[in-house]
Amino acid sequence: MKKMTSYLFRIIYIFSAFITIGSFTFANLTAVSPTHNSGGNGNIGLWGFFFLFPFILIFVAMSISYLHEYMYLKLKKSSIRIITSGSLIGMTLIISITLIRAFKLKSVLAEVNPIYRGKTDIPLSTIYSNAVFFNFFTFVLLLLICFFISGLMTLKEKN
Repeated sequence: MKKMTSYLFRIIYIFSAFITIGSFTFANLTAVSPTHNSGGNGNIGLWGFFFLFPFILIFVAMSISYLHEYMYLKLKKSSIRIITSGSLIGMTLIISITLIRAFKLKSVLAEVNPIYRGKTDIPLSTIYSNAVFFNFFTFVLLLLICFFISGLMTLKEKN
């Protein structure tokens, strides 16, 4: 019975991983160029995140759990410290690059797009910003957060 439960958890994890990757891909593909002048029915790229959010949470929780188990059983304390600090550096790098790209997008929107011309309070959650916030690097950021949390949990247990 334990073996069947393990297989079921792995299937759920793989399914959730595909849905999470699909949500990031869909949001990235629905991004619109800042020069494209259009109205619409909101940010369609975020639908995947709203409706499939439970699967994204399952993916994050199970990633943390599997990484924690692997680190605790297979890695030494020094390796766990390197992984945890490396993930922290990677998270900082990706967040800073994403924020720089977001503020550049804001300035481009203020210059190019007639909807936002002359405005200073341009929101960052528009259809134009999907390519900035939902791409390969932000998916890697999600994985690095999982590595960081599981590394901290493993270091706490090994002390």
